Amino acid sequence: MTYAQLLARYRRKHGKLIEPRQGFVSLHEDLWLAYSMGRVRGFTDLGTYVDKPGDHGFIPSWAFDLGREDRFLSKGWGYLKARRLAKLYVREHKALNIENVILGRRLWSREKPYWHPLRTGDTSHDFHIHVSGHH
Repeated sequence: MTYAQLLARYRRKHGKLIEPRQGFVSLHEDLWLAYSMGRVRGFTDLGTYVDKPGDHGFIPSWAFDLGREDRFLSKGWGYLKARRLAKLYVREHKALNIENVILGRRLWSREKPYWHPLRTGDTSHDFHIHVSGHH
């Protein structure tokens, strides 16, 4: 689907886009729809801008993190609801302007367009989905 088609379908079903906890100014507008698509599926806002190197370190941020109240039960990739959302982001990555998605200890990127091991040693993605925009 195109961005326009995804946005029209979203608006018919949900109305307005959901503003990040840190405000729309905290997240690059190219990612507002992807962010909102996760929020309407019951995922919580774990942040956009953070004063650190990387995609979160810009204003507006080129990344967002989404979690759930149950912290994915520490399952990461094994948490089916999160895996469904991650796969949706990958399927629509061009329209949603997504560069990479991290869930659990797996990473999908435009550079390597398949799910492969995340080799950084970071286990925080067992509890949330990380999405970076293409810029």
